[in-house]
Amino acid sequence: MTIINTYKNGNTSVTLYNDGTKVREYEGTPNIVHPESIDVKITNYCDLGCAYCHESSTTEGKHADLDKLFEVLSELPSGVELAIGGGNPLSHPGLVDFLVKLKERGIYANLTINQGHLKTYQDLIKYLVKDDLVKGLGISITSNNFKYVEPLLELTDNIVYHLIAGVNEVEVMDKLISMGKCKVLVLGYKTFGFGVKYHNPKVEQNIRRWYMYLPKYFGKSIISFDNLAIEQLNVRRLFTDKGWEKFYMGDDFTFTMYIDAVKQHYAPTSRSNYRKSFSEYSLLDYFKIERERGEN
Repeated sequence: MTIINTYKNGNTSVTLYNDGTKVREYEGTPNIVHPESIDVKITNYCDLGCAYCHESSTTEGKHADLDKLFEVLSELPSGVELAIGGGNPLSHPGLVDFLVKLKERGIYANLTINQGHLKTYQDLIKYLVKDDLVKGLGISITSNNFKYVEPLLELTDNIVYHLIAGVNEVEVMDKLISMGKCKVLVLGYKTFGFGVKYHNPKVEQNIRRWYMYLPKYFGKSIISFDNLAIEQLNVRRLFTDKGWEKFYMGDDFTFTMYIDAVKQHYAPTSRSNYRKSFSEYSLLDYFKIERERGEN
């Protein structure tokens, strides 16, 4: 691993490596002044019609004003990471220019895209990776056809497959592992947006199967979880106290937050109903004031 950035955030030192690894060091309790990572929705347009989409994205969805978003992000120092998604972020006409400006500012962009868009946007994806405009690709797995996934493995090692417990079958892990370079992010099932109506007994059965079979994949691939998956799958049971202390990256809205740039809202997470407008706060004021409010 090669170090690509180190920075101070309050009393915390953060080191970023080229493979996506992050190491956080502090004494006592971390006291940070800005988010380390932000999930950012830049469009609500998508033509895939996933019935469980918690962002409720459709072909009627609007694109965000990326100039306004960049203005909001201008408070952030070099080294902060963005997880950019949608909707379909590849459909945003201002995406490339936005990524260029982020790179010039030293802000690291990771892009989450749907497997169903890999064929249509394969040339754009290759360009973004080769020009180092995105550090990592998150691919939401939606089918068993990996024809357009495998060529990307030759471009970059920083591909993370996104699987939703409750939607994807746990056995898809076997195929991903067989392709090599397997990094997986397991997401919890969000009863938010379209996910409210889609939720059914099969979803719960699927989550139970993830709970049962997850342990067999530890050690065979690099697996991470969002906090909702940690809760739904009781991931804590699979770690010793020492291991949990080493690997757990913190509760939601401790080091992270969410921005809906389409509606120009801040929120703790993408499934939070409690949101604040760009017009009410600067980004850093929101992060400071609302986190303190949540702690009281």
